Amino acid sequence: MPDQPLDWTFRDPAAPGVRPRHNRLARAAVMLIPLAVATGFARVSALALADEGAEGLALSLLSGLAVFFLAQSTVTALIGAFRRVAPRPASAVPGLRVAILLPIYGEEAAEVIGRAATLLDSLQRPGHAHRFTLHVLSDTRDPRKVLDEAAIAAKLGAGRPEGAIRYRHRARNIDYKQGNIRDWMIRQGGAHDAALILDADSLMGADTVLAMADALVTDPGCGLVQSPVMVLPGETVWQRLQSFANRVYGGALGRGYATWTGSEGNFMGHNAMVRVKAFAASAGLPHLSGPRPLGGVILSHDFVEAALLRRAGWGVRILPEAADSHEEAPETLAGHIRRDARWCQGNLQHVRLLTVPGLNWVSRFHLFSGAMAYLGSALWLAILVLGTITGGGGPWLMVAVLAMLMAPRLIGLIDHLVRVGVPKGRRLAFAGTAVIEFVVATLVAPVMLVQHVIIIARALGGVDNGWMPHEKGSLSFARALKLHALETGLGVALLLGIETGMLSLWLAPVVLGLILSAPVAMLVGARGHWLAEAGWRA
Repeated sequence: MPDQPLDWTFRDPAAPGVRPRHNRLARAAVMLIPLAVATGFARVSALALADEGAEGLALSLLSGLAVFFLAQSTVTALIGAFRRVAPRPASAVPGLRVAILLPIYGEEAAEVIGRAATLLDSLQRPGHAHRFTLHVLSDTRDPRKVLDEAAIAAKLGAGRPEGAIRYRHRARNIDYKQGNIRDWMIRQGGAHDAALILDADSLMGADTVLAMADALVTDPGCGLVQSPVMVLPGETVWQRLQSFANRVYGGALGRGYATWTGSEGNFMGHNAMVRVKAFAASAGLPHLSGPRPLGGVILSHDFVEAALLRRAGWGVRILPEAADSHEEAPETLAGHIRRDARWCQGNLQHVRLLTVPGLNWVSRFHLFSGAMAYLGSALWLAILVLGTITGGGGPWLMVAVLAMLMAPRLIGLIDHLVRVGVPKGRRLAFAGTAVIEFVVATLVAPVMLVQHVIIIARALGGVDNGWMPHEKGSLSFARALKLHALETGLGVALLLGIETGMLSLWLAPVVLGLILSAPVAMLVGARGHWLAEAGWRA
């Protein structure tokens, strides 16, 4: 699995060629309609702010860029709302030798390995020709936990056919998860046709895994199949609201994304199946030049691996019909921010890769969008500052923010009600959960804006966040206040600005979210069983 060149192009001679699978009309719509909306918005803003000079022009251009991404989410959701997912074909296909790869890093071994072993057992049923084995790939540092992992893997393997469950521990944790997978590819990949890559918190159904394997057989030009990943409800309010939003609003977005990306899809790093020889030949990641955090190991490796696969001549597909695919969300807002710190650092590295020779333009757009998921906060901060300076950050700006929060949600909500429905006895609870999720999302948005700007500033300042495990445990009010002291102080300062007339009242939603950051963080980190007891089910 050689390092891929980033200064010249590469094509895998074994790639048979990609059969286009995207909807051309959908791809044109998702690019051109947002561009037209953003251009029109920027032009109208420029005319309204013509007397504000350079500040007004800058505000118009930046707000136009922000509106482009808002409109794109809306168009993507609309496309997904009208897409019908094809059922899995019943015809038999030749079997693949599939390795289930379970990277672990100190997680609860009995639960994690046991869940993967259950998936393995469910895949042993008749009716298909695929053959599966489970490979536990440990990067755990605690020697006692390593012994526990090995013992649990051996115990589970003893009751199954020889070689069905295999355990390997790396003495050196080189290049984190991507290095863990790469080590397996080099040492054992040659004995397998495909690999199902999991995370420690992954939960997948047998039908979904078989559909992914079938897709690799029936589409020989495909190098990677990604399932749409649903968020498990979890235990806390934060986890349950994240799960609700993902399941209710994410369906239309996911189908729309799969429709317009086609064979130029993306990789989420887990719950995906790769063609082993294609991945090994095309997706080996070099270190970036320069010091960390923006140099060294590529942290957000998945987007880059997908881009390199496509560059080499292999397709990358998202399979909406492979829907029984799940992961856990962080338990608290603090855990979410901590995970975002690593993701942000990795996605900022993507900016350096936008000019890599040979990449498909859709792959470049994925990389750019990944960076903008975090740089967008700096963009909105600049818009708020310029809006305050020019006095042009009033109604039109808040309408844009509400559109960002509401339009894809409304489309997803309608789509969910039409496709899935809600039983009569749970409709009121469902509506209540939707309102709570929207209120929490609105309050948390300015907190995430501040946190993302801090993370970006730290990364640009040379602070390396590294690869941190999930943060767990409840959050006291004192701890929440300490974590969000900056947001609270900023909110109080902005409130004083509004009171004295220096700032516009239109900033009130932002101010409210900042001032309430600590109590909101504490409340969403509490146990959330009452959401289920109220009648909502994920």
